[in-house]
Amino acid sequence: MGATLSPPPGQMFDFRKATAYNRYMDERPPTVELQQTVAESLDRGATVITANQRTARTLRRAFDHRQRTKGLLSWTSPTILAWDSWMETLWRTALLEGHTTALLLNGLQEHTIWCSIIEADKTRGDVLRSVDGLAELAAEAWRLVAQYEASSLMKQAASSLDTRTYLRWAAAFDRRCKAQDWLSKALIEQQLHEAVQSGSVAPPFEVLLVGFDDITPARRRLLKEVTSAGAQVIEVPVGPLADGRLQVECSNDQDEILAVARWARNRLIEEPSCRLAVISPSLESRRSSIDRCFRHILSPHLEEITASNETAPYEFSIGSRLSDTPLVRVAMEILRWLSGPLPLERISALLVSPLFAMPEGDAEARSIFDAFNLRRAKLLLRPEGTIAWMIATARRNKKRPLPATLLLTLSRLEEAQERYEIEDKLRSFADWATTIRSLLTDAQWGHLGTEDSIEFQTRKRWESCLDELASLDFREVEANFSTALHSLERIVRTTIFTQESREAPVQILGPLEAAGAQFDAIWFLGAGDITWPTKRSGNALLPWTLQAQLGMPGDNVADDRRNLAVATRICASAPQVIFSYAAETEAGRQRLSPLLASLSLTIASVDSFSPEDAPEMQARLEPFFDTMPLPRLPERTIQGGAEILRMQAACGFRAFAEKRLLSSELRSVVLGMDAGERGTIVHEALESFWKKVGSQAALKALASSQLNVAITESVEESIQRALQSTRSVWDAAYVQVQRERLQTLLANWMEIERVRSDFEVLVSEKQFDDVKIGPLQLTVRVDRVDATEAGSVIIDYKTGSAMPSQWMGDRPDAPQLPLYAVLSSMLQPDMPPIDLAFANIHAGGDAVFDGYTGKTTRSGWRPNKKRPPIEEQLEGWKTVLTGLAESFDRGEAHVDPKQYPQTCKHCSQRTLCRLNPAAIDFDEELDEQAEGESAEW
Repeated sequence: MGATLSPPPGQMFDFRKATAYNRYMDERPPTVELQQTVAESLDRGATVITANQRTARTLRRAFDHRQRTKGLLSWTSPTILAWDSWMETLWRTALLEGHTTALLLNGLQEHTIWCSIIEADKTRGDVLRSVDGLAELAAEAWRLVAQYEASSLMKQAASSLDTRTYLRWAAAFDRRCKAQDWLSKALIEQQLHEAVQSGSVAPPFEVLLVGFDDITPARRRLLKEVTSAGAQVIEVPVGPLADGRLQVECSNDQDEILAVARWARNRLIEEPSCRLAVISPSLESRRSSIDRCFRHILSPHLEEITASNETAPYEFSIGSRLSDTPLVRVAMEILRWLSGPLPLERISALLVSPLFAMPEGDAEARSIFDAFNLRRAKLLLRPEGTIAWMIATARRNKKRPLPATLLLTLSRLEEAQERYEIEDKLRSFADWATTIRSLLTDAQWGHLGTEDSIEFQTRKRWESCLDELASLDFREVEANFSTALHSLERIVRTTIFTQESREAPVQILGPLEAAGAQFDAIWFLGAGDITWPTKRSGNALLPWTLQAQLGMPGDNVADDRRNLAVATRICASAPQVIFSYAAETEAGRQRLSPLLASLSLTIASVDSFSPEDAPEMQARLEPFFDTMPLPRLPERTIQGGAEILRMQAACGFRAFAEKRLLSSELRSVVLGMDAGERGTIVHEALESFWKKVGSQAALKALASSQLNVAITESVEESIQRALQSTRSVWDAAYVQVQRERLQTLLANWMEIERVRSDFEVLVSEKQFDDVKIGPLQLTVRVDRVDATEAGSVIIDYKTGSAMPSQWMGDRPDAPQLPLYAVLSSMLQPDMPPIDLAFANIHAGGDAVFDGYTGKTTRSGWRPNKKRPPIEEQLEGWKTVLTGLAESFDRGEAHVDPKQYPQTCKHCSQRTLCRLNPAAIDFDEELDEQAEGESAEW
């Protein structure tokens, strides 16, 4: 079989083309085979108790498969439960039979009680942890004290302030639970022990324990009482260790993952029906790396974006937070939006999400609205908006409208905000759970009309979270929508969602999840002395001496004992077990973990069972010639102004992509004003100032107090839009900072204006439409034109860095002012430009009027005698700019950055132009050298 399934030399194996593998995937037997001991106990009707939920699900599937292979059409469901589920089942039975009346608290209910106790404690002082964090820490300490039966030892060991504080909280928690007839889940073993002892709870006749590496004292005491009550308790022993116990050293983490992926692929080629396990102690942090490598080696067909992950021969058993699943993430964002304004980036994500009121055919219109309307909305200070603001924005934009379906949905949500009185209405948590279901229905949440298996499972888990939210009514306290939403956020953040197993042949697990499972081969990743065992910290609220005395988690000796038990159990779970480690890690060099020394592992070379792939075949490039000419540009004004010429000079391809194909980067939104908005208010303030003052003579005539008044008035006019968008103290403080910044900038700049030659402001912030340069018709906006006795001076305001050298050469970096000068000489021949300048408006001594003919600072004007007369330079600029316009018109789109890679650093077209991105991060020293050469030239 191996020969028929082997891939051709130089090609990766495609499991979709393997007939035996396809047949196996269609039948999909359980990943784990039912052990003989377990099978016999289940046949006798025993209750099987597992260490975790995953093992229980796995054994139930294995039992069902065993019954089907016997030819049975129906059978009694086996009693296979995880320990926690067994405890809850026994308690529920006692409750139904009237032996108890106590309410068994869930985790959220206990957390709420702990939070209320900690918030009411006025003596706790200022601590770095939040109330939620302290509540979690206290609940964990409470659980440890109960599980390790440490209550009687706590008082005499309470030597620290933290422990005494915890004891005070724990006493309050215990009093409240007893007064309300509540039972903490941490005490359920203790209560069931008493119930079994009194005869009010009857244990099953036989209990089989599967996959327990360690049993806490409270559990051990309960099992002893169950045995005393006549039940037989059997702990499945660890079987004989695998003969093939190997240790492998890899060079680094990536090579280690690559080795296990190749090993799994080769094993599946040889035996498609084999069951493999890959165990990683730090699976959560390595998951993305493992998935990426396994996808490439085991499932190259998944590189196609439309391919379904259901066909992958591997799966992760570890779940993810429910809040991270797409369906729940969208639901929570909708609810947060109903509660108040949402940041613009998150509104944008909702807008293009297929899970939010998205019928077929609306995606393109919504993406266009997002790119051209939403991301360009003028919000200034806080890039956020409410549902009402979104509706108003959509109704104002008639050119690129929001689809009617979404607009109607938003209107329904706005009505629902008022109908349910979301802002201030107090309701029970059960009412809020029902309201949330109605709100999401109004929002048309989820895929409309279609839902795959994973989304169905996610929605089912979401419903259980809403039921958990309703359980907060146990205190009979009403809450507003924000409080209910905060509780729901915590529920979905702490709920782990694991999709149903596909029974893939390669299971990727954590060490504890593999408990009770049998495989054909196991590979244990990360078994180095630095990376495993992972160090655990003890509970900060409990005495360290007590934790060590009782062997609680966090005690090194006890943790080593537990981890050795885990490793021993793994060695007995397959005929071949491989432990690997990376010799080089970020923390330094490492060797095999000394904890594995007692397992007598045989040293093996990674190449012996995980050979490197043959080099992939390179496709032969097929040259072709595109001789079809581009269509001519339309006879109308081209959007982009001087920016078209700047891009064409920098790189013809970028100009073509952004200005003709309209492939532009989405605008990012930031808190406060971005650089463009800060520059805009400087422009507006100067425009307002010169409308009042008009000339240098009038400026010089102003007294200091009058100048301050004029600057202050101009600044106030420029920030009016920002003032209108203030909603908080932070906003007002931010505007005040911008106000002071503007006043400082303008006052400093007026000192430069005073020492210039006499001038009168002729034009300020004026737009010129349909001006021609070569074959292009452009719209340009001139910052300012001053009239002097000799002619005009064209000025461009800059709050960043700019130099006249950027105007020079055949490919100028800043062609804007040369373009204005050329156009001015053609449009106004009676007032030719005698100079053009960057007004570099900076704080302090950096402010400078940097012109073609010279430079003006506070100390006066310094001429530049190296440059040719401006009349001569104008002809040169006209030739250069006309040539750039013609090349853009012809569609010359060569990938030819002016100064690679500096030109490409901030370009958003790298994916299209196919330049090597690895070469873009040049050394800073080279950048500084290039800038120095440019300035000198």
